[in-house]
Amino acid sequence: MASRLNRKIKPIDPRATRTPNALVSDLAGCSFQGRALSFALEVWEAMCRDKECVRVMSLAGAMVPAGMGTVIIRLMEADLLDAIVCTGATLSHDLCNIVAQDEQAHFIGYEHEDDEALRSEEINRIYDTYLPESAFRSAEEALASLLPTFTYDREAGGLLAITTCSFVEQLGKKLKGRGILTVAAEKGVRIFVPAISDSELGLDVLTANVKGRLGDGRRVVFDTLGDVDEFSRLIVNGPERAGLVTVGGGVPRNWAQQVYPYINMKAKSDKVNGADGYHYGVRITTDRPEFGGLSGCTISESKSWGKYENQAVEASVVCDATIAFPLLTAALFERLG
Repeated sequence: MASRLNRKIKPIDPRATRTPNALVSDLAGCSFQGRALSFALEVWEAMCRDKECVRVMSLAGAMVPAGMGTVIIRLMEADLLDAIVCTGATLSHDLCNIVAQDEQAHFIGYEHEDDEALRSEEINRIYDTYLPESAFRSAEEALASLLPTFTYDREAGGLLAITTCSFVEQLGKKLKGRGILTVAAEKGVRIFVPAISDSELGLDVLTANVKGRLGDGRRVVFDTLGDVDEFSRLIVNGPERAGLVTVGGGVPRNWAQQVYPYINMKAKSDKVNGADGYHYGVRITTDRPEFGGLSGCTISESKSWGKYENQAVEASVVCDATIAFPLLTAALFERLG
């Protein structure tokens, strides 16, 4: 029993804690999710310092309306991300910001609102944030005007096929302004949007198809299975290890993880060596594993699927991402200088 009692709790001193790194580091001597947050920073720092590591981030939820877009941009500008897997909504809201005045289309709102009144005023509510419908219309028009200028992967029967990765990269290169789309294109960060039809971005493309914006009856279709193969090549042809920072759950999280089962399925058919899984894992979530949903699935459970190495260095924080994500990032930047 005595061997278990070798480290006492060290209460945090708010007067002694002056910086994000000091705060998160000092939480290592505390308990519950404070300690989990401190350990997550350790794992993320190790991932970023590992020169032989592909760094991937999956993003779900309304991170851009919540004001987290610049956090993601700063990580890309610091060369701390190689790939992003996200919802279409993440980029829909980012596009709204890029084309808006002052590059911000979202407004502080109120969660206890008369939603029928908001509808009559053409204001969309994301919990306590407002986005006017006019912002979506501006984004739709900006995208539709660019679609005819894209280079598509292949064309057959009037269908213009393109991976979401190529689509997002070209869109980022053609836009003017600072956002996730444009900075990713500039820095060479690959972005994959596996559920693009479940977003305003996908609906914008569909609307352009219906309105015949590409001419001659041509329509854009997304090759999302091609994205899987493209992502697998990024992992296989990259450095020795890979790490995944998961913000929220949803499709992006498991899509980013399933690459290793796919690589190993392909390896068996090609009779070559497979891959062991992610070496680093950081997860910020409010979902629980008890209900069997993949968004609540623990990293340990994912090891049984071969999505993480058996000896993966991993940490999970059960916390609102708008609290944990910016705090961890600020502390990470401080540590890395």
